[in-house]
Amino acid sequence: MSDPVTFAVLLAVLIGLLAMGVWVALSLVVMAFVALVFFTNAPQGLVLATTLWGHSHSWPLAALPLFILMGEILLRSRLSEDMFSGLAPWLVRAPGRLLHVNIIGCAIFAA
Repeated sequence: MSDPVTFAVLLAVLIGLLAMGVWVALSLVVMAFVALVFFTNAPQGLVLATTLWGHSHSWPLAALPLFILMGEILLRSRLSEDMFSGLAPWLVRAPGRLLHVNIIGCAIFAA
């Protein structure tokens, strides 16, 4: 098929799925699978395995669980609550006190 026809078919599949109320992420997965099955000769299993393996060991995905773990540790230990309540009296006279406490607290956590 030509490129405009392929684009029209895939766009119709995407709009049809979204009109039926399917989630956006699932609609994109189905559209990609339709494109893989009908418009290429590549083996689907090999493409899926290569893509999953290629994206599974990326640095941003490795940092995400550690970010969630750090947030859970700070929540359970009440360290963040104590730090914010300790910073608040220092910024009583500053206009927008909560904003400044938040910025300084985030800077401390980032350090």
